[in-house]
Amino acid sequence: MTDSNADGTPERPYRLLHVDDQPDFLSVTRSFLDRELPAAEVATETEPGDAIARLTQGSFDCVVSDYDMPGMDGLELLETIRADYPDLPFVLYTGKGSESIASSAINAGVTSYLQKGGPEQHRRLANRVEHAIEEYRAKRTSERYSAVLGALDYPVWVVDVDGTFEYVNDPFVDLTGYSRTELLGSEPGLIKTDESVERANEALRSVLSSDGPDTERFEVTIQPKDGADVPCRDHLAPLPFDDRYRGCAGILRDVTEQRERREKLEQQNQRLEEFVSLVSHDLRTPLSTARGAAELAAESGDPEYFEKLETAHERMDGMIDELLTLAREGRRVTVAEPVRIDTVAADAWEGLATEPARLTTDAPVVVEADPERLRRLFENLFKNSIEHGRPDGRSSSGDTAEQRDDGVEIAVGTTADDGFFVADDGPGIDADRRDAVFEPGFTTASDGTGFGLAIVKRIAEAHGWEVVVTESDAGGARIELTGVDFAPPRESADGTSTT
Repeated sequence: MTDSNADGTPERPYRLLHVDDQPDFLSVTRSFLDRELPAAEVATETEPGDAIARLTQGSFDCVVSDYDMPGMDGLELLETIRADYPDLPFVLYTGKGSESIASSAINAGVTSYLQKGGPEQHRRLANRVEHAIEEYRAKRTSERYSAVLGALDYPVWVVDVDGTFEYVNDPFVDLTGYSRTELLGSEPGLIKTDESVERANEALRSVLSSDGPDTERFEVTIQPKDGADVPCRDHLAPLPFDDRYRGCAGILRDVTEQRERREKLEQQNQRLEEFVSLVSHDLRTPLSTARGAAELAAESGDPEYFEKLETAHERMDGMIDELLTLAREGRRVTVAEPVRIDTVAADAWEGLATEPARLTTDAPVVVEADPERLRRLFENLFKNSIEHGRPDGRSSSGDTAEQRDDGVEIAVGTTADDGFFVADDGPGIDADRRDAVFEPGFTTASDGTGFGLAIVKRIAEAHGWEVVVTESDAGGARIELTGVDFAPPRESADGTSTT
């Protein structure tokens, strides 16, 4: 529909070119057109050749032409004009009418055919011209919009008055995975969740209300034909209308990266707050101890206070090192390589002072992981088992267990489905504390930092794994890493399959 002013006249005047070899008739017709079409600008020519030249000098919306003219008849003029202006409306308005001329005119692609006559025919001419120009302008506007929409990188859609897709551009087709044939005529529920459809309906009701906004923006979830859901932001607006709703249009923006950045920032802020809290709280005790020991050592010179001062400093140094490790291990693993679980576990064991504890491994599987961070995970799990299952029998709850001179037995193996574990035969971890042990700073040992298992959890999450505490077959602690993608067996140099 052509944009119009409040009084109903078009925003841009109609530009009409009338060609007739009779000047008096041109003058009369122009007067009628001026009266019937107040917004029209009518240019006149008596020579077809001059009319063609006039078209090259300005933009016209319609040509009205006589048929019988010297040098070039109306159909020949139509053919010449169509060569350069194939869509320009052309009305043949002639006094020499016949069925033969009418048939030839229609076959030549004339927009309308009218015979000359009195005032009633002039009014019909004005009506035909107005409709032809309206359709011509609407088509040109549609083509321009289609070109713009087609060039946009964002997915664009148009839904008609029946609530089905009337138009989608190539990026929309690519996003949804459906063909254009499948999409056109289908309802948005084909590619949106029920919640997203309802959210879109609410947005549409809002923009159509008398006091509503011109556009609405809201989150939707697109469900492609194949693949994972895609979070998007939809920008919806109704199509131009007067007293009748004509449909709505929208532009989608994939906000996957934006959401990931937001979640990452929130995670970083959370860890920063956690880091500040731990530094301000957990370091306060050894710092106070060091300050008091230093004061007493200065006053008395007693070696016992110097030892306490040194112990407090060592504890703070260890806590700072663990805090920094905790912060680093939270980063997402971006570079991974195939590594064997049992090989990394054995390497971690070799780097620890483990006597008299013993390790057995039964995990000849390959995972995609950061080798250094996986090694650190095993080191912390082994340290936790040794510390809480050591011969003095101190469990994580602080209870005294039976003395064990032979040391703790630690095992590494794979779970029944998609993971691996580290288990020991120590006192185990109380069921009501199994979630708390992963909290930074949580410890029941007087000399512990409380960051060992928190670091394990961070390394696991950085790989996309989950970590849980259960009870081992021997009644000790069993810490499982699940959600692990085992790599397929690799071929050795001789072509045999190995893990």
